[in-house]
Amino acid sequence: MKRKASSLTSSAKVKRTQAPQQDYCDVKTRRTDENAVLWPASPAAIEGARQFMRQCAEAARKTLIVPDKDADGLDAGVILLRTLTALGLARELIEVHLLAKHANVHDESERMAMQTKDPGYIIVVDHGSMEAPPIVDSPDTKCLVIDHHLSDKFPKNASSRHHLFLRTKFAGHSIQALRHRADFFVRWARTAT
Repeated sequence: MKRKASSLTSSAKVKRTQAPQQDYCDVKTRRTDENAVLWPASPAAIEGARQFMRQCAEAARKTLIVPDKDADGLDAGVILLRTLTALGLARELIEVHLLAKHANVHDESERMAMQTKDPGYIIVVDHGSMEAPPIVDSPDTKCLVIDHHLSDKFPKNASSRHHLFLRTKFAGHSIQALRHRADFFVRWARTAT
């Protein structure tokens, strides 16, 4: 039995349109005085992240990787895990911390959950950055926030106020393709500039 096309009547509901919101991808690219692209990440931010990962591996202390639970966050988490182990950090010292449903990395409950694990290093991936308390209150814990969304706001006492972009559009790729990209990232982390 076919459905008949409904006729519009005066009582038909009209769909309300909302004003379009600016998407984070629409943000203008930042450039240096020489017109070189500064965002998504400055050379100083990229080098800072490289040094952070080397220092993390050499310190041989417990490390938390805190990825978002979407495809790009989890892929980036795998790449970071492989990078840190390739740089010499023992796998037993790396723990993945997934946030509770609807939680934010800056929520007090998550900050306490991470702090109770007593990490020496925390790498937050794909959660964005905002003006908030430190990721954890321990002055001995070092933290790196990696994200592909532009932000000029950072947690309190952040030592580096640069935005680091990590492109992780690997959803739907094979494990072999992901390993290839992870191997590339390992080579990048080992490279001296």
